[in-house]
Amino acid sequence: MSLRSLSAVVLFAGILAGTIADRPVARPPVTLGGYRVLAADFHIHSSTWSDGALTPWNLVLEADRQGLDVIAVTGHNQVSDSKVARWFSRRVAGPTVLVGQEILSPGHHVIGLGTESVVDSRLSVADQIDAIHRQGGVAIAAHPLPPFWPAYDGAAMRRLDGAEICHPLIYGHPERQRKLEDFAARAPIAAIGSSDFHGLGRMGLCRTFVFARDDTPPAVLEALRARRTVVYGLEGKAYGDRALIALAAGRPELRAAATLDATPGPLDWISRVGSILGLLGLALGRGPSLR
Repeated sequence: MSLRSLSAVVLFAGILAGTIADRPVARPPVTLGGYRVLAADFHIHSSTWSDGALTPWNLVLEADRQGLDVIAVTGHNQVSDSKVARWFSRRVAGPTVLVGQEILSPGHHVIGLGTESVVDSRLSVADQIDAIHRQGGVAIAAHPLPPFWPAYDGAAMRRLDGAEICHPLIYGHPERQRKLEDFAARAPIAAIGSSDFHGLGRMGLCRTFVFARDDTPPAVLEALRARRTVVYGLEGKAYGDRALIALAAGRPELRAAATLDATPGPLDWISRVGSILGLLGLALGRGPSLR
């Protein structure tokens, strides 16, 4: 067998191992306190019009692979990405997709969930939130670190539904966790965790566990308004409704799913090593016979 042929076999084995490892694992529904506990990521971006790496339909497939029940595709000042993702997910029985957007303004970013039309980014935060509410949606402060705080005046905080208290930025800069906590302490709002996924990192990192009556968009939005959420931050610290945090403590797999630890399994390593060796062998060209 030539080196080239052997390399092709090794590469195929690596791809096969990776395909098997990437298959979504069946997840029985989690019910606590009479609520369906939904794993959600409310801040992800696609490659279509929002500088992400995956198309809207691939975001749906990746969300399923990451064990997410609900996602919101939040395009920058547009809702087209999320509508495409919703259309696709409904046809493949994928996760619930909330239509929404990330409103980008010079002094603040706001996530609008449950909005079918674009909210004007030139409005003040309070007016943006009012526009979201008129569409039946909820408003979440996106990564509200100190440079964004001046935009969130008293009127905005009284209207705000939630804020990201866990964001992947905290893993590289732990001091930012305290800043997010300080912002969340300014008003009684829902604790939200989001990955702000653009293609790097892991979708579903810092996920939000939503305690909803079912997995429909109206039920998810109602749960957010009622602040029935649990989020895990640095070192597994829990945020959100205290009674629900106590209930979730009995399900350690929830905390594990939300953390940075995602250790590759044997099939992952076979896939990675096999694919690298296979590609390296093919790159060497037509080698001599190994017989």
